[in-house]
This record gives sequence, structure tokens and C-alpha cells, in this order.
Amino acid sequence: MKNKKIILPLLFLVFTILSFSQITIQLPATPVIDTIPSAWRGYNHGANSNLTLFNNQTFIDSFPKIRPGIIRWPAGNSSQDYYWEDDLSTPGKFNLKNVVPYLNQFNVDLQVVSNFGTRSAAEAAELVSFCNNTNTYYTNLRNSLLGSSDPINVKYWEIGNESNTRWAFAWSWLGYQDFIRFRTGVALKPLTHEEVDRLYYYGGDFFREGWVEIIGGLDIQTAILGDAKYYDTATTTDVIKIEYPKLDITNSNAVRVYRTPNFDQNWAHSLGTTNADVQALYNSLTNPSNLLSVNEYSWNETHVTLTPIGGIQLNDAILIEYNSIDHDGAFAHRNAMKLADPTIEIGYVVALQPELYNDLTFQQDFTVSPPDFMVLHSYPGNKTQTLAVNGYFSEIAYVAKDEIARLAEHQTLWNQREVAWGIPNEVGVAVTEWNINLYDLAPADHPHRGISSGVYVASFFANLFEKSLEEVIDLRVNNHFALIASGNNFIHLFHSNAILEMSAQGKATALVMESVGEHMFPVTVSNMPQITIDNQGTPLTIDAIEKWGGISDNNNSFVNLLFINRDDTQSHTVDLQIPITYQADSITIRKLYGEMINEIISTNTQKVKLTSTNYSVNLPPFSVTSVKIHILGNVLNIDNPKLGNTFNLYPNPATSQVTIKSTQDKYSVTIYDMLGRKIQNSKEQLSSEIDLTNLTKGLYFFKIETANYSEIHKVLIK
Repeated sequence: MKNKKIILPLLFLVFTILSFSQITIQLPATPVIDTIPSAWRGYNHGANSNLTLFNNQTFIDSFPKIRPGIIRWPAGNSSQDYYWEDDLSTPGKFNLKNVVPYLNQFNVDLQVVSNFGTRSAAEAAELVSFCNNTNTYYTNLRNSLLGSSDPINVKYWEIGNESNTRWAFAWSWLGYQDFIRFRTGVALKPLTHEEVDRLYYYGGDFFREGWVEIIGGLDIQTAILGDAKYYDTATTTDVIKIEYPKLDITNSNAVRVYRTPNFDQNWAHSLGTTNADVQALYNSLTNPSNLLSVNEYSWNETHVTLTPIGGIQLNDAILIEYNSIDHDGAFAHRNAMKLADPTIEIGYVVALQPELYNDLTFQQDFTVSPPDFMVLHSYPGNKTQTLAVNGYFSEIAYVAKDEIARLAEHQTLWNQREVAWGIPNEVGVAVTEWNINLYDLAPADHPHRGISSGVYVASFFANLFEKSLEEVIDLRVNNHFALIASGNNFIHLFHSNAILEMSAQGKATALVMESVGEHMFPVTVSNMPQITIDNQGTPLTIDAIEKWGGISDNNNSFVNLLFINRDDTQSHTVDLQIPITYQADSITIRKLYGEMINEIISTNTQKVKLTSTNYSVNLPPFSVTSVKIHILGNVLNIDNPKLGNTFNLYPNPATSQVTIKSTQDKYSVTIYDMLGRKIQNSKEQLSSEIDLTNLTKGLYFFKIETANYSEIHKVLIK
């Protein structure tokens, strides 16, 4: 194990100048190119963001540099107690009304996180129709509410992310609540993972009583499960609308109400965020002597009417604890939303625990209401903070690739479940959330907030693109990093502290997107240097340099390269051998590097004229480098590159045959099973039908090839 804890700036500068090994890359004359779908260039957004973050010149100038394709906007999801219509008239908020012109201005699409837990499946379906339906009613409604009649055309939806409310108790990435807590001295009520997960998928009933620990988006008020109201004026009676779908009107014990006289709100606001603080607040609100008698209130399905003896006085506090019933689960949301628009893709956010995935009834229910993708929150658990503290920066870079491998394993698992459970559609993945492992448990002044986070983000993006293009991962949408947020201890592409500025992560993203974010192709390297890293206690030898090729969508006038130097002690030189057919006349090199122990980063741009077909590029230690070669020739033959799916296979799932629709006259089809074994193949396939009667049920991979490119399609045979 190497010890690199002390890194001197002078040593860094020396290594930046010197070159210790030389890599050779012979660029292909006609690269085989894959297109990066725009949904893979996605970023996270906050529903309650202020418009000033976007209506400023820094953002307007910088945002296009990260080539945005899709924005994940949590409609109805600010700690789950937010509903998309609530803020439409609120000035200065980044609400749905203000999202639409923003989408048009920057030519991006919208991904919506449908509210969950506080709203019904019918309301979720109505939001789908509001966004996508083109009939007169919704056209007029959009015009009335948004000032634009055009459909928003939202393809990707997810149900119930960040379920950290008083129903969900923080499942998904936030972890679980193991108990519901009550007054001091009262026994805890266990809350199992299975119970919470079943609430997510099936919905149902839950008694909102007691309190839970503050995690995720909870605070001292929302950690208390009942509905509280504080009075600054006296009144004889009051009617309070409960937050969740329905009250139980069949059970006389389904609602209890506490009225606390002379409640000290200043004291309540002075409390902190510890369990002891929540306990103190709950004890104050639930003194048994303040429990109203059942003849002092009544309720229907949605409201509680208060008629306390003596009325409600100034500074009274009311707490209502109640049985909330008939919640719609994710299955109901999915079915209603699909009925509203069958063309949309929907993701579930809750990973399956053994109690569910081993349950045959659940498997059947899941198959009846399958998602198009599962949303993954990739949190391995405080890997990089520990590495950074000990000076292991090459290891931080490798964590990104390690994370992609975990995503691939997850995809393989869903491929297997498609067959084993008989799921009628392919289940892909979506990668989301922004405070990923690089900042897991990290303090604000962490040692990897600068170039380390930039290298990580660049490596994550490029490796995710590569594995998804190889169809190792069936990636539907990616929004793993936050667009704008305050503070420096998370991965934000823009920091909004005293000023709005593009972060090291944002600058690294820009280098990735300008080079390989639109079209990507592989490059072959000679003399690749190796480095040894510590992989969770085991030495591992890896390539010092990660590299990819790309083509810009600017009349194909640039051939690009992206380099990530994972070596945190040495620079390396890459010798580029450029085909004469490129007719390359200039090259632009952009570098991002910095001191690994702080947030000081540097950028460097150099544009030079080419006088030969060879050019050497120096890669500083632990850096991201973009190379753009301007060409006068045409490296692309329009019939040759893979610029998207040329073939369409249907039906899928299939039974006795599949039909292939294509613009190509001649192609070959090779069929592989899930273990990669070749099952059958045909050369120069001329027929559009493939007979499947000799194949058993299961998942297969159909590789379709012409002389110049290939595609792979997953086909489920039932």
C-alpha cells in the first residue's frame, strides 16, 4: 500500500512539467460511432429553486457547455409535501409554469418525479395528461395555467423519489426508520423494512401517530407524524384539512386531538435537530391532560372539525393524530399513468428487499404492473472520504468505474428477473441523485472538493456512456448530479453560494460533453502505463489513463478525444497519430487540473495549427483533458456509422417469431443466450422474419450486423 498523504504543491508542479511515459494512439480513419441519447445527459433540479439562479448571465453562458439533454424536475416532491399546482402563482419560483420557457430556451426535455404519498394515482395520471395530452381540454388548461398551450411531452417519469415524509419514513436512498417513537417512557413501535416497502408498492393504511428520527428532508416539525397547527388568533371553532388521502370514518378511535394552551412557539423554533429536541416537542404537544374528548371534534374523510369547550384561544397548539387510509401505492400510480399515456416510461425508486423479491405473490403483482426502469441511488458508503483523508486520490478516480460495475450487476439481476418472473417488458435502469459516494459523510471542507470531484464526475459520465452503449446497462435516463445547489460538500455542477459559479464538477462535465457527449467511439492505445491502487485492502493494477473518442455534432468537423489521468503522481504524454484523410488543420486542448488536497483548480486552453499528422499532448497528474481536432475531410460515411438503432425488432416479448424492420438489404443475425453462448446465426439475412420455435423460453440477445456496424437487441421469448 502506497502512502501519499502529504502532497506538496512544488512536487505537483514538477510532475506537471515532466513526462514519464508516452502513449501512442492511432486514430481510426473511419471511426465506428455510437450516438449518446439526450436522456443520458441529464441533471437534477429542485422544484423550489429560485428563478434568480437561472435568469443570470453566468448560468445562461455556462449551461449550454454541459450539453443538457433532460432535466429532472421533482414535480410535487419537496419532501413529498409539495404539489405542482401550489406554486404556479408564486413569484420567483422555478415552478412548472417557469420550467416551460426554460426548456424551450435551452432545448432540453423534462423528466418528472410524480408526487407520491400525499396525492392519489388519479392525480398523477391527471398530471401526465396535463403535460402530454393534445386534446382541446388539456390544450386550454395548459394555456390557462402555464400561458402556453403546447404539450410538454414528458416521456420519463418516476414515482415517489426521496420518500422522506411522514408516510414513507425515508426509504430509498435515505435509509429506513426502524421505530416510531412516542412520549418519553412509552415503548417504541417497530417499523420493518418490509412494511415500509409494501406501503410503497401497494399503498394502504397507516396510523399517523408518534414521531420518527430526523433524516433526509425531515425537520423537527415534519418528524412528528400527525398534523399540527398553531394559532395566533382566537376562534370558536376551526376546520382542518388533513394532509393525506382519507380519514377512517368507520372507526370511532381513528382520530385523536390534543389542544395545548399557551404553547411557546419561540421555544419550539429554538429547538435543534436532535432526537432529544423532537422528543421534547412531541412531549409538549401530547400531554394527556390536553387530549380533547370525542364530543369536542368530528371528522369526515378529509377534514377534522374542532368544537372544543371554551373555543380555541390565542397561542393554542393543535395536534391531530389519525389513521390515514386508502393510500395508492406505486403499482396504482403506474397503472393510472400508463392509462393516461401508454407511450411514457415509468420508474420505481424502491429497491427490492428479500422479503419482497422472494414473495411469489409480489412477483406476480410486479409483473402485472412492471416499471420500464428501476431508479438507482448509488451510495456505496463513505468510500472516497476515507481515501482522500489518507491521500489515496487515484483510488477516488477508480471508485467511479467501480460504481458503473455495480450498476451493470444490477442490470444483470433485472435481466434475470425478466425471465424468471415473466415480466412482459424490458426493465432498464435510471441513475439518479447527486450527493453520491464522493461526498458521503464528508464535511464541508473536505479534501476532495476540487479536482478529485472533477475527475470522479468525468470518469462516471464517460464510463456510464460506454457501458450503456455496449448494452451492459440498459440506461433509460441519467441525472446523477445536481445542477445547482448551495454549499460545497456535495456534487453540484453550479455552486450558488455568495455568487453563482461553475464548480470543478461542472467544468469536468463540460469537457466530457464537448468531446464525447454526443457521439462516442473507442480508441486503441499502445504503451499504456499502469498504476497500482488499493482496492478495499487488495492491490489492483489498472490503466493510468482512461480514454475515449468522440464526434461533435457541428457538421462533423471535429474529431475529439477525452483523457482522464488517474495517476495522482505522474504526468503522461500521448502521441496522437492522425490519419491524413482527416485533413486536420488545428487542434484545441483544454485541461482541468489542480491541487488534490483543496478546491484550487486550474483550467488551460491551447489552440495550435497542425503542421503534421502527429501531435503530442501532455496530461497533468490527476486531470481531465479534452482534445478537439478540427478536420476539413469527412471521417464519416453516412451509411457506415452507427448513429442510432437502424433495426426494429417486434414483437417483444415474442413467442414463435420476431420481425425485423430495417432500411438495410443485407445483414446477419446471431442469437446468444444469457450466458453469452451462440445459439444460432444466419449470414446475409434477407428475410424479415426470424423463426423462434426451436428456442426455449427466456431472454436472448440478437446481434444484427452489416459490413460496417452492429446492434444488439434484448428479446424475451415467452
